[in-house]
Amino acid sequence: MKETTIENELERGDEVRSRLPASKRLGFWSNTFILWGLVLTVTSLLVGGLVGSQLAFKDAVIVIAMAGVFNSLVAILIGIIGARTGYTSAMIFRYSYGVKGVLLPNFIIAITTVIWFAVILNLTRDSFVGIIGVSTESSVLFYGITLLMAILFLIPAYKTMKWIAYVNYLAVPAIVFILIVTVWGALDAGGGLMAIIDKSPVASASSFVVFTAAAGGWLHANTVISDFTRFYKTGKQAALGLFLTYGVMMVFQYIGATLGALATGEWNIFLIMDQFGLLEISFLAIFLGSWSTAMAAIYFGANMMSTPPMPKYKTEEKNRKLVLLISWGIALFFAWYGPDQIFNFFLQFLSWVIGPIAMTVIIDYWLFPEKRGLYERADGSPDMVINPAAFLAWVVGFLIGYFSQEFFISLINGMLTTGVIYYAWMRIALNQGLTPETQLKKWFSSSKPEK
Repeated sequence: MKETTIENELERGDEVRSRLPASKRLGFWSNTFILWGLVLTVTSLLVGGLVGSQLAFKDAVIVIAMAGVFNSLVAILIGIIGARTGYTSAMIFRYSYGVKGVLLPNFIIAITTVIWFAVILNLTRDSFVGIIGVSTESSVLFYGITLLMAILFLIPAYKTMKWIAYVNYLAVPAIVFILIVTVWGALDAGGGLMAIIDKSPVASASSFVVFTAAAGGWLHANTVISDFTRFYKTGKQAALGLFLTYGVMMVFQYIGATLGALATGEWNIFLIMDQFGLLEISFLAIFLGSWSTAMAAIYFGANMMSTPPMPKYKTEEKNRKLVLLISWGIALFFAWYGPDQIFNFFLQFLSWVIGPIAMTVIIDYWLFPEKRGLYERADGSPDMVINPAAFLAWVVGFLIGYFSQEFFISLINGMLTTGVIYYAWMRIALNQGLTPETQLKKWFSSSKPEK
């Protein structure tokens, strides 16, 4: 009888403005499969191919391992917050940016999520029409295929997290199978592992630049990972699930695509599989992987724009679905009419913009234990309207990341700068018994000349 009750609750929707109750938490493997489906996608395979096309194998392995460690660490530090509080990422951001200040980072992340959905849809659609030989000039069929894929990508996200889990039960084994086949085919085509290790890449790039693309591409998901980890029952479960996702599954995916790229001289996973004579069957698996990631992306975006201070339409669930449909419509427009050559820039852009946001959240929760009581308040209300410390740290971190591309790793540069600025200002304010907001008002009032 209890199980039926839980199922019914899941069907009614996922709260996005309040804590997720214990009755709606999912099992460890169900939630972990969802996370695996998030990272096992055509975009990750393309990134892995780019790594293999620009770096020698030994350098590629080092960069991939570093990306796995980095993404695991960021995701775990943020994901545990979601599991402990039961809040979506948008609700958690309010404690760093303020009740109204959160609008800007939420909006930016929501827009990038929409673009991410469009990029995945674009790549998957283009691969399919290429396989079946449809010309892009055949507009009716071309647009029809795009619309059909977009609807399929939407349906699970429109429902609940349980539906997203169902898709991933199909997607994850399929992508893992393709990765195994890719590794096997690469070793055969490349003359064995040692021969591949000795091969030179078809292009060359700085390891720092490649790391930024390999790691930064998933910063968006890591920053909003609480939307998924809040379905774990404990923080320890969330940490283990995230390590298995980014430290194991993502690394395996990158290395598989890297081996394929070095063995064939191609970076596009579809061209790699075509050389192995497995193009059609690989597309089916990759389509399932793209489906799982795209629906997660649009789910993130809807959650970001469904939380206060945004107005609510009727119930929480009806509001989430309305925002989801609007986001989906914008993403579909991008997929039809958006530029095709945005993939590499988009990965870089995500690292520069999203990285500082992730850093403020990490610093706020883990380095200021005196603030954690706010996260546990029944009404979930932060103590600031707008947090100037978070915005200053964010802007400076973005600028440092953008303008330091030739020095070390721009992604790390921006995040560390953000962390230092945010921690310093918050620590000074808290030691004075103030918030940065009230502290700033005090500074301005004291600077006015006395009458």
